[in-house]
Amino acid sequence: MDAAYFLRVQVLAFRLMGYDLWNSSSSHDRPQLTLLVIGLMSVFMAPLFFAILHNLTNVSIMSDAMASLLAIILTLVKYSVFVYYRKRFVQLIYRIRDILEREIKALPEAAAIVEAENRSDQSLSLTYMRCFFGALIFAGIKPIVIMLTTRLRTGLTQLELPHSGVYPWSDQATAPYAPTYLWNLVASYGAVTMSLAMDTLLFAFTYNVCAVLKIAQHRIKHLLPSSLAPWQEFQAVVQVLQLHQTGLLIGTQLGHSLRPLVFMQFFVTALQLCFVGFQLADLFPSPECIYFIFFVGSLLIALFIYSHCGENMKQASADFAIALYDSNWVDFAPATKRLLIVAIMRAQRPCQLKGYFFEPNMATFSAVVRSAISYVMMLRSFSAADQS
Repeated sequence: MDAAYFLRVQVLAFRLMGYDLWNSSSSHDRPQLTLLVIGLMSVFMAPLFFAILHNLTNVSIMSDAMASLLAIILTLVKYSVFVYYRKRFVQLIYRIRDILEREIKALPEAAAIVEAENRSDQSLSLTYMRCFFGALIFAGIKPIVIMLTTRLRTGLTQLELPHSGVYPWSDQATAPYAPTYLWNLVASYGAVTMSLAMDTLLFAFTYNVCAVLKIAQHRIKHLLPSSLAPWQEFQAVVQVLQLHQTGLLIGTQLGHSLRPLVFMQFFVTALQLCFVGFQLADLFPSPECIYFIFFVGSLLIALFIYSHCGENMKQASADFAIALYDSNWVDFAPATKRLLIVAIMRAQRPCQLKGYFFEPNMATFSAVVRSAISYVMMLRSFSAADQS
């Protein structure tokens, strides 16, 4: 197995938060970093909450603070899922890697399948990382751009922060500005890095489950009948079905463990798209909108990849029935044919991710985006009514 494409981005993202993804124990972790970032993020929700309360009639400021608050809440929920299931997740990583390495040793053609799936995972994860860290960089640059443009336009210096918040001190005082600015950046760093770590880990799990299912498809398609040794033929089919069943069990375990994460991702992202989309439409084409372009882009990419992963895993499990039909079943022994009938019936019930009452797929992605655009238009109408 090519280690260059297996969980490379995921390991880096967790190390940025002080966790060693390869170790099920906490001996190599740096919990101080994680606790510091989580503590600062949790306390940072208070200024955002009060900013929402104090600006209920100002849709622009309220939507900015609401989007940041939702991002922090979603991140803390995601990371709590990892902390709760950490040992199980690490064990699952080793289990999947052992299965794939064993299949590659038994079937060299499986290496190409595993590499293709992990290349796709790392490509999506790198795109996701670049977009999220781009949003983080522009979150730090945005106040500077606003202050410079205000200075050039009016000749006055008005201090700005990355996120709208109401603090116990004046945000226009020079002395507390620097630590408040750093506090904003640390909260943004935590939200970006924790979300990146958990999301890319989900991507890796789904793509490697698809690799297991596709290896099973490849093996059953190329399985040769053996009229002289029907029992060996039967045992070979049983081994392929056991591999397929293993992939289904891992996918089912993922779907059960990650239901809270999938539900919160779609629910909160839909709300964030409403508020951040309004900010983008309200500020366009000013320089400040660059940050919101990256923010909206990262939200859409996250939602799309979640939907794509759910669709991909569902399709990979359902395609096993087609692989069974495309096999050399005509020449198999009667006992093997009867076994294939049961396997085809089982393959009609695909393995998939779930968000309690919905499935992450492209239809769900389209519905969420359409609904978010409708709510953005509604917020703009409210803002126009307030201004008039």
